[in-house]
Amino acid sequence: MLDDKKDDIFLSRWVSGELSERELREFKSHPEYEYYVKIMAGADALDLKTYPVEEELSTIKSKRTTTVNKKPGLTIKLWPYLATAASIAIIIGIFLFNKNESFTANYGEQLTIMLPDGSEMMLNAKSIASFDKDNWSDNRTITLEGEAYFKVKKGNKFTVITKNGEVSVLGTQFNVQSQNTYFEVTCYEGKVRVTDKKRKELLTAGKGYRNLGSTSTETWSFEAIEPSWLTHTSSFRSAPIKYVFNELEEQYNIQIKTIDIDLETIYTGTFPNKNKEVALRTVFSTLGMEYSVSQDGKTVVLE
Repeated sequence: MLDDKKDDIFLSRWVSGELSERELREFKSHPEYEYYVKIMAGADALDLKTYPVEEELSTIKSKRTTTVNKKPGLTIKLWPYLATAASIAIIIGIFLFNKNESFTANYGEQLTIMLPDGSEMMLNAKSIASFDKDNWSDNRTITLEGEAYFKVKKGNKFTVITKNGEVSVLGTQFNVQSQNTYFEVTCYEGKVRVTDKKRKELLTAGKGYRNLGSTSTETWSFEAIEPSWLTHTSSFRSAPIKYVFNELEEQYNIQIKTIDIDLETIYTGTFPNKNKEVALRTVFSTLGMEYSVSQDGKTVVLE
């Protein structure tokens, strides 16, 4: 931070535009310069009324002269000043304490984020993740809604928190999918500890764990070296079709309308994430279902 009284004067001169070119160049190189710029930008955006200081002072003096014998005390309204100070304080508070980084992948989008320690996080479509960037070195914790693949650098404990369970590692590569009551973790390198309301599992490379909420949990083995969605292919292993339909909706920004369809029907198969026509035909032909697509391409009706 800047140093106390001298720097208070310095900041005041900067706000007033009184710094020399040399001083301004030096100030711009200061590591906290961007913070002060953002704070001032927020303050400038406030709709604050100009307080007529000279006019009010003249009024006060006039009242004091004519009523000095009647009122020994003098009351000055400080509300306009306090309102302004409070507004600026709110801006600074929001700026200083909103330290979370948040990322969202849109429909059909994959988003790769480089974490502060060099670890990587890749979000699948319609997924949201956030973390505390300022405390990352001491607390490597990600909050996730949706699906993400992680390549974690060795270091302190790394934790992914979802509403369905938690995943903890030290350094590894793994995939987490958490949507509604669907919770699945697959480990591709190293070891992963999974904790949910039903079980605790330690997964090694080539092992997977799944909890569908209403049904029993399961673990299995696989040989893939990375999740199929990284190469734009969604794959399912003995999954209820409601999760398959949900994935279609998130990849293609569509709505699937189902009438008298058993959404617990089990599906095993894949579909491409870059060709809607092929994806729909692949899934519904495998299920033996007829369908139609609305003229705008946004709605799929099962017939």
